[in-house]
Amino acid sequence: MFLQNISKFISNYRYEQATVESVTTVKAAFLDFLGGTDRGVGEPASQIACNTINEIFHGNLNLNLKASVIGTNIKTGILNAGLINGISAHAMELDDGHRGAQIHLGSVIFPTALAIAEAYDLTGKEFLEGVIVGYEVGILLGQIVNPEHRNKGFHTTGTVGTFIAGAVASKLLKLDDGQVLNALGLCGTQAAGLLESDHGGSMGKPLHVGKAVYNGILSAYLARNGFTGSITIFEGNEGFLKTMVVDGEEYNIDDFSLENVLKDIGKVRVRDIYFKKYPFCRHLHSSIDTALKLKSSIGEEYDHIQNVAIKTYSVAADHNNYNPKNIEELRQSLPYAVAIALVVGEVSVDDVNQLIEYGLLDNYSTVDKVNSIKNLVDHMVIVCDDKLNELYPDKRPSNVIIKLDSTFRNGVFQNITFIPKGDFENPFQLRELVDKFKGLNPQYDIKNLMVIDSLEDYTMKYVVQKLNR
Repeated sequence: MFLQNISKFISNYRYEQATVESVTTVKAAFLDFLGGTDRGVGEPASQIACNTINEIFHGNLNLNLKASVIGTNIKTGILNAGLINGISAHAMELDDGHRGAQIHLGSVIFPTALAIAEAYDLTGKEFLEGVIVGYEVGILLGQIVNPEHRNKGFHTTGTVGTFIAGAVASKLLKLDDGQVLNALGLCGTQAAGLLESDHGGSMGKPLHVGKAVYNGILSAYLARNGFTGSITIFEGNEGFLKTMVVDGEEYNIDDFSLENVLKDIGKVRVRDIYFKKYPFCRHLHSSIDTALKLKSSIGEEYDHIQNVAIKTYSVAADHNNYNPKNIEELRQSLPYAVAIALVVGEVSVDDVNQLIEYGLLDNYSTVDKVNSIKNLVDHMVIVCDDKLNELYPDKRPSNVIIKLDSTFRNGVFQNITFIPKGDFENPFQLRELVDKFKGLNPQYDIKNLMVIDSLEDYTMKYVVQKLNR
């Protein structure tokens, strides 16, 4: 059975099997996770979650097994730390992901691995084993179920993310094959996350991540203590594939070629994950990149833009909210993302927060740049282009076309981006990830990050203590 093979891989995987490329990539991902999470813990969603956990446990966060809430001095139970760190990691839409699997990975993997590895003072090598297992399983499962799973309205980071967290927790708790199988079975029945939360302007999206971590850890502990889960939860007649990926009457297990998929276990290229530069949904990044290229041509003459057309693939085109009411809706708004890029020229967390402070989400503002952004949005059209749509999901193309008025060139400027910055084919350099970290956390002593280079040489209690200063 499918999950039995996955379970064997998880329990048998060893650090020595990892390629240098995979280890280097996950260390870069760890750094990226820390930067977003250290800043993200201050976001409203994270603060509310932290206060709620505090309320539930009557103000006592110091339980027996202690794990750190990144970016704070708080230590709490493993489940609570995983939940809060998961929410914080995804709160600003800056966490890594995988294009083909259509999933955010690091925001699920690292909170799970850190909570357990710190609490039990595991070695850096053991930590990396769990992390790499998480990336391998997550990419594999995400590619199996998508794009159908996403097209049915499920947020893969919440659903498949639960399996990922269960895999990481099972590895670090050293479960045997049978226990891992039960853990994954329990993960499958708790897998949840609806895209309506993403596009409906709520804090539900980061909650998907926190709950995936929470449920994955819980499943692993239950399985360790003898709690059983369905071993056919993934491919069974009423399992994950049939109910959440394809329509029941069309279901044929052979369509998924699971036996062939299993041959790729342990061979997944972790290097193919992407890193994010902008605090917006990944589907908007190609359009932002293209707008910034055009910005370099028109400079500060954005008020001469007569209209803007964005031609892109259907999933990106569906992010067509022209009137976001809160920051969660703003992060999913393609018109605003492009308009901000054309006017401000930078699309950082601080820039976006300042624009909101100046009235970006209000009906009225006295700030010229805010009004210029709103004016551009009013003169913007989004088009689903059939030819560009055919390139998705292998590419995420966006063609932005700007028409200038007669007083300034009276011309048409356009550019196209096929793969946004941060993907393997268009990668960040390590220094750019460090710069991203510093931009998010200017008061942080960047020298503390050097411990990541030699992670294998330390225990994780020491690593977290060093990083969380």
